Amino acid sequence: MSAETADPCGPSNPGRYRNLAERFLSRSFRLGRGRHVDRGGVRGYPIDFRSKADRPTVLPGFLDQPGRYLWVAHAQRGLGCFERWLDGEGEQWLGGAQRAADVLVEHQAQGGVHDGGWVQLRPYPHTYALDPPWVSAMAQGEGASLLVRLHAETGDERYSEAAQRALRLMTVPSAEGGASAPLAGIPFPEEYPTQPASFVLNGAIFAMWGHRDVGLALGDQAALHAFDDAVGALAASIERWDTGSWSRYDLFPHRVTNVASNAYHELHVSQLEAMDELVPRPELRAAAERFAGYAASPVRRAGAFGRKALFRMAEPRSPRLARLLPWATEVSR
Repeated sequence: MSAETADPCGPSNPGRYRNLAERFLSRSFRLGRGRHVDRGGVRGYPIDFRSKADRPTVLPGFLDQPGRYLWVAHAQRGLGCFERWLDGEGEQWLGGAQRAADVLVEHQAQGGVHDGGWVQLRPYPHTYALDPPWVSAMAQGEGASLLVRLHAETGDERYSEAAQRALRLMTVPSAEGGASAPLAGIPFPEEYPTQPASFVLNGAIFAMWGHRDVGLALGDQAALHAFDDAVGALAASIERWDTGSWSRYDLFPHRVTNVASNAYHELHVSQLEAMDELVPRPELRAAAERFAGYAASPVRRAGAFGRKALFRMAEPRSPRLARLLPWATEVSR
């Protein structure tokens, strides 16, 4: 999940909604459960992205250099604007969400292997070796979720068409230009289309909600079937993200297990709780309860912090640090 959002400064930098200390410690994303969720329809988003929208404007980087920055930041800001509008903060926030949707429509790929995608034009800077062009199922799903909400409010068919087109790449194998990999025999959305598959937990869940939202809002049965299949695969495999004392960020075969930071672990709990409310699955509810129990233990929190620090020594976020640590240069940029 991207932390690159609201920035009041700079013509191009997409900005950060967390301060340096919060990012370094990964203590919290300041994201709670959505407060306007409709279990049988599409209204509020399951996770409240208001903290990612400090003003109803498009982040400059997505206007000046589309594809340079992670599209998830743009989609999340738009969803945050929409949530503020639902909260009664004023029509300017619906306008902000609509401007974000317009940018998605304008820059959605037309034709070719990435048809329907919001294409990343730069390498991913750390953790995974991803060279451009590439797409993220998380961006596709969140973008679709934003678009169907704007279609419901405006009736603009451009939004519904773009939302349906966005889903295609979420079931196309990563090796073929899409962003999915088989899990339990089912196409599973990949936030990062790596080889081998990374199976990032939070990104997959955000992507799945795009299928759900398009299916319910537009009566798209294929989208609903894809959502049900992916949720089934998640429920059948959720224990793979459970270390017995903390949650894993991903299932990529790193040299050191990539446990979730405290912020991501907290997000996992919220996502699993939200998913269980939308489509009850006892496996997901049990996992949410286990993960919440882990977080309540100071010993387990400290252990997870240490394991995450060890992982980041092996796979640094900083390219400069990676250059100083020869064992890290193979996968970190």
